[in-house]
Amino acid sequence: MSENNNGIQREPRSKRGFIIIFLCLFLIFMLPFVSVAVIALALPAAYEDTFVGELGDKYDLLAETDEPKIVVVGGSSVAFGIDSAMIEEELGMKVVNFGLYANLGTKLMIDLSRTNVNEGDIIVLAPEMNDQTLSLYFNAETTMQAIDGSFGMLKDIDSDNYEALVGASWKFASDKLGYTLSGDAPENSGAYRKEWFNEYGDNTYDRPYNTMTTIAKTITLDYSYDSDDGVTTEYEQFIDYVNEYVEYCTDKGATVYFSFPPMNEAAMTDYNTAENISAFYDDLRAALHCRVISDVSDYIMDEGYFFDSEFHLNNSGVTVRTVRLIDDIKREMGRTDVTMRADELPEPSGYAPADFAGGDGENLYFVLEAAKNGAGQDVWYIVGLNDAGKEQVSLSIPNNSDGIPIVGIRPNAFAGAEVRTLMVGENISDIMYSAFGGAESLASVYIPKSDPNDITIPNNSGPDGLATKGASEALRIYVPADGYESYTGDYFWGDYEEILVSYVKSENRES
Repeated sequence: MSENNNGIQREPRSKRGFIIIFLCLFLIFMLPFVSVAVIALALPAAYEDTFVGELGDKYDLLAETDEPKIVVVGGSSVAFGIDSAMIEEELGMKVVNFGLYANLGTKLMIDLSRTNVNEGDIIVLAPEMNDQTLSLYFNAETTMQAIDGSFGMLKDIDSDNYEALVGASWKFASDKLGYTLSGDAPENSGAYRKEWFNEYGDNTYDRPYNTMTTIAKTITLDYSYDSDDGVTTEYEQFIDYVNEYVEYCTDKGATVYFSFPPMNEAAMTDYNTAENISAFYDDLRAALHCRVISDVSDYIMDEGYFFDSEFHLNNSGVTVRTVRLIDDIKREMGRTDVTMRADELPEPSGYAPADFAGGDGENLYFVLEAAKNGAGQDVWYIVGLNDAGKEQVSLSIPNNSDGIPIVGIRPNAFAGAEVRTLMVGENISDIMYSAFGGAESLASVYIPKSDPNDITIPNNSGPDGLATKGASEALRIYVPADGYESYTGDYFWGDYEEILVSYVKSENRES
């Protein structure tokens, strides 16, 4: 070290040069990371309105609910599987549906809930029964999308996952910049849109039927916990993590229960004999440090209760699963009252009917107006509903009434009705402007014909507007999958493309 004329020591020039070069190289090395951070944080949120973007709202609801609450934690089987308002009404506690997407991993949902666990809370863990959700799986790319616009959640994510998040941030920032520059938005369709989540975090997309064309046998309850064999499996790591979470929640004055997701009976593998299911159940109860409050057999449900996967329920399935979960919690509370008797529960709704109207089905609900078709033959048009019809949640238009075909729907025919699901008859060939106007609850209209030329409907060029003029914003029109592209490309039906959804009729379903 040299000394100047004033006796002050200073670094040799060679050492100072080395430091300067090092700092320059470090800044150059850090520049890409800083750029990624700026892009990720500074640009407007791109994924905030997507399905996974709902995570921020669920997280905020959890943080804002200070009073004792019931929190159901899991994946999409929770998002698509409970009626939180029913749970709240029956148990007298606020409810947070904290399930979203298995690809985020159960670990992330557990971690994000930790900070907002309070005294008196009831936490129900109900992850899907598969290798992904019964492990410490973490998907950094999906997590980055889910926290876009809500980066405050980063503080509650386990630091063990930070390295993966940094790695995923490159693609995330690139994709986000691309969306910003192009003005496009991430894919967001059907039931998988943020708009379908209610104030509890339940997905309320209307799901009257099972839409699966095939059901793969994917569920095998062969998990076991053995801490003495010298090998730690991913499942055992998960159980240990849950037990640590249970201890944390208990220290905060909360109670943790373990329940099960709904499982499609048709998706259970041959391994799942009564003996093997019982062994899995007994092993799980012995391994966990919290109460397993549900009988696993109660959650293996008829395929007619499911929607589009082995874990997603349709409308009737949601009611059945919710009732069972409520009664499980009631027993832990020392209550003996039953939410619904078995004969009061909805029957499995099954698959969309192959024949929507059933031939000359009796007309019980529709007000009809006589008319003549182009050939001078007698036909009927629907102009409204009688009092009984206005009270129906689901309606099927008959093909005929008194031997005369029902061929059309006049404007505002369902105004003021309670109907949520409408099955259009095979003979309907004319849907007029504002046909669905004023039907505030109508969410699903099923069209049976694969050829759009078989049904006339007004487009935007008409003087009176679309058939959906004055209809609910939630309305979706379901058309057969084998004709979906024809509908979206049709001159008239193409104007409804944003609300068209494809479905597979039961006659095309493979066993």
